[in-house]
Amino acid sequence: MRAGGRYTMVAFAALSLACGDIASPRRDDFYEWRLFEPSPTGTGMDTISFHWPSERLPVRIWVESTDPLPADVARAIPIWRDAFLYGEYDATVVSDSSTADVIVTSGLPPGAQPLVTRLRSAMATQCAGATDVDVSDDHTQLRLPIRIFIHSLAAPGDPGLDDCLALTTVHELGHSLGIFQHSPNPSDIMYFDPAVPLPSERDVTTAEVLYHVPSTVEVVRP
Repeated sequence: MRAGGRYTMVAFAALSLACGDIASPRRDDFYEWRLFEPSPTGTGMDTISFHWPSERLPVRIWVESTDPLPADVARAIPIWRDAFLYGEYDATVVSDSSTADVIVTSGLPPGAQPLVTRLRSAMATQCAGATDVDVSDDHTQLRLPIRIFIHSLAAPGDPGLDDCLALTTVHELGHSLGIFQHSPNPSDIMYFDPAVPLPSERDVTTAEVLYHVPSTVEVVRP
């Protein structure tokens, strides 16, 4: 966290989803997506929930040119876009990082700084990922850009590496669209150590539900 709170969603992969005029999906098989942080007033906990507002779609994503990042992000965008029933989410790749809402790079974020909240995961063999979300001290603003990190832990060409990088990219993009928590179920792409290549029905339901719950933070660009 810099001036405010930067929350880092970390996932390590072993191999090996608001429309005010549309009714919320009637679903009950979803997991917790929100962050819970101590209130800056010292009275209880604040619930932080976020989804991209319709006026900011498509979300602008800048991707580092290191292979296979561009191809993996290009594949992950329609996977999440197509998970929604009413076009609640969309994204596009842009060439100018200064205008991006989400920045995707190789490697991992710098070491934890004071006040950084990081969701820890177990180390895996082939690759790892992390997503930084910068929330203001008063928990009312989400500062852009969201940053995604995809890191290879194996040599190029090692068995399973490409699949690991691909599913980890899908997982981290899930964090960037508002799924701030990890699923407790290993059959979900948003499990902390994902092993499945695509969002499960429960992942999709969670994403659909969160996009019909009001955001508690306003998207801003410092």
